[in-house]
Amino acid sequence: MTMVSSVSLLLVIRIIALRSKQDSKNQIDHDLLEAFLNHIPDNVFFKDRDSRFVRISRAMADYIGLPDPKLAEGKLDSDIFSPEHAGQALADEREIIRTGQPQIGVEEKETWPDGRESWVLTNKLPLTDHCGQIIGTMGIARNITDWKLAEQRLQHMALHDALTGLPNRVLLQDRLLQAIALARRSKNSVAVLMVDLDRFKNVNDFFGHNVGDRLLVGVAARLRATLRESDILARLGGDEFVIVVPLVLADGDVETVANKVIAALCEPFQLEGHTLQIGTSVGISLFPADGADATTLLQFSDAAMYEAKKKGGGTYCFFTSELANALRRRQTLEKNLHGACSRGEFAVHYQPLISTSSGQVTGVEALLRWNHPEEGLISPIEFIPRLEDLGLMVDVGDWVLKTACLQIMSWRKKGITIPRVAVNVSAQQFYRGDLARSVEQILCETGLRPDCLELELTESLTLDDSAITIEIMQSLKGIGVSLSLDDFGTGWSSLSYLRQFPIDRLKIDKSFLRDISSDPAAARIARSILDLGNNLGLSCIGEGVETWVQREYLYEQGCEEMQGFLFSRALPPDDCGELLRSWEPWKTEDPEIPETSLPIEEVSLTRVVGPAICS
Repeated sequence: MTMVSSVSLLLVIRIIALRSKQDSKNQIDHDLLEAFLNHIPDNVFFKDRDSRFVRISRAMADYIGLPDPKLAEGKLDSDIFSPEHAGQALADEREIIRTGQPQIGVEEKETWPDGRESWVLTNKLPLTDHCGQIIGTMGIARNITDWKLAEQRLQHMALHDALTGLPNRVLLQDRLLQAIALARRSKNSVAVLMVDLDRFKNVNDFFGHNVGDRLLVGVAARLRATLRESDILARLGGDEFVIVVPLVLADGDVETVANKVIAALCEPFQLEGHTLQIGTSVGISLFPADGADATTLLQFSDAAMYEAKKKGGGTYCFFTSELANALRRRQTLEKNLHGACSRGEFAVHYQPLISTSSGQVTGVEALLRWNHPEEGLISPIEFIPRLEDLGLMVDVGDWVLKTACLQIMSWRKKGITIPRVAVNVSAQQFYRGDLARSVEQILCETGLRPDCLELELTESLTLDDSAITIEIMQSLKGIGVSLSLDDFGTGWSSLSYLRQFPIDRLKIDKSFLRDISSDPAAARIARSILDLGNNLGLSCIGEGVETWVQREYLYEQGCEEMQGFLFSRALPPDDCGELLRSWEPWKTEDPEIPETSLPIEEVSLTRVVGPAICS
C-alpha cells in the first residue's frame, strides 16, 4: 500500500470516527430534548418563521387536548386556539422575529369551546441557528389557571357578601357611582332603596343564627326574582339590603318597586319546619333631588327607612329635609350611648303597680331612663332601640336588674316595703345572655328574695314555643322569680304557647284600654284578654291607665292590678320612695268614680289618696 493510500485510509477512518462521535453527540442531544419535552410541567413550543409548530412538550399537548405532541407539528395557533388568542400570538411572534427582542411575562387567556377558561404566563424568545440567524420562535408558558381562579375567588369575596352572594358595600358604592354618572349625563334620576327586615332579630333570637342565615338567603332570592335585571341589589350586612334603580323615568317607578318588595317579603317563609312571617321597611332617596353622591344617598335612604319603621313597618317612606335632622340626631345618640352607663348617665325610675280593688301598692315597675348631659331626659322610645341595634342591651339590662334589686332593699331599710319589683327583659338578654345565671347572681349579691322579683317579657319578642324558650323560662321559674307577658295582645299570640309557658301574669297593652269608652271593639278585646287570663289562672295588669273611666272598667271586669299616669308617672327613686311612704289605699271597697277623668298633665305628678281625690 502506497503512502498516499495509507494516508487516505487514515483520513477516512478519522472522518468515520468523527462522524460516529458527532452522531453519538446528536443522539444524546436528541434524547435530552425528548426527555425535557416529555417531563417539563410547562407548555414548551418551537415554531418556524411562519409561526407553525415544530415541536411541543407533552404538557402542552395535554393542555390543548392532543393525545400526541406530534399531532401539533405544522399547525398554526388558529388551528388550536380562539381567534382572539391566535391573532395576538401571531402578532407577538412577528414582532419578535422583526426585532429579535424577547417578550417576557405575557399573560394569555383562552376560552375553550365548552366555556372553560384557562390562563398561561408566557415567555417568548427568538430561535436562532448556528450563524445567529432567526429561524423561528420558542416559548415557555406556565399554566396559571388555578392561581387566576383563586385570584377571582378572592376578588369576588372582597366585593360580594359571603352568605347571599350579593354585591357588598364596596361593590355597591362602585355601581352606584356608575349609575349616578350615567343619570347625570342623561339628566335622569336614580333611586336608592334601603330595605330593612322587620322582626328579623326575633328570628335570630328564637331560632338561632343558622335559621336566620337561611332566611337571609331566602330574602335575597325573593328580591332577585322581584327586581328587574337592570336594578342593582346588594346586602350591606345584618338584615339590611339596598336596591338601586338606575334611570328612573316616571314618578311611579320607585313606588312600584317598593310595593313589590314589601309584598314579596310579606309572604311567609318555610324553614326547618317553621313558618316565619316577617315584613320589611323601605326608605327611599333620589338623585339628584336628595343628594349628589353615593354616601349621602345611602345615609338619607337609611334615615327614611327608620321613619318607615316608626310608622309600624311594612311600608316605605321617601327622604325629606326634616329627616336629615333626625338622621344627625340618631347618629349622635348612637355615639353618645357608648359609655353612657359607665359615665353614670343612665337611671332607673319606678312606677307603682296598684291593686284595682283596694288601691294598695302591689309593686313597682323599673323603667330605664337616660339623663343626657346636654339634652336632659331622653325618651326610652328613642334610645332603647338604639341600644338593641348596637348590641348593648345585655349589659345595660343586667345593670337595670341589679339597680332595681338594690333599690328595693334600700327602701326596705327605710321602712318602705314593696312586695315585688318588675323589670323588663329584652330579647337580647333573654336569648343571647345567660339570663338565669345573671338573675341568680344578682339576687345573691343584693340579698333580694326571688319571689320579690318579676321579669317582664315582651310578647312580640319572646312568644315562641321552641325548646330553648321554654327551657330558659323554666330555669327562671326554678330560681323562684315570677314571669309576666308585657304588651299582651300586640304580638304573635297563641293559646298553645300560653299553656306551655310558666307565666304568672298578663299585662294588657295600653292601646286596648285607651279607647274602651269610645270603641266597642277595643273594649271587647280587653275583656277577651281578661277572660283568657282568668281561664288560664293568670293574673292581669292593665297598663297605661290614664282616666277614672278606664280604672272603673278594669275594676268591673275583675282585673287585679293596674298602672298608669292616673296614679303616677315613673319617678326617680327618692320621689317614688316619698310617694310610696305616704300612699293611702282606697277609702271604700267600691269607690264612687266621677264621670270625667282628670287631665293627664294634672294627674301625672300626683298620687291617689281616695276614690276621687288627688293632691
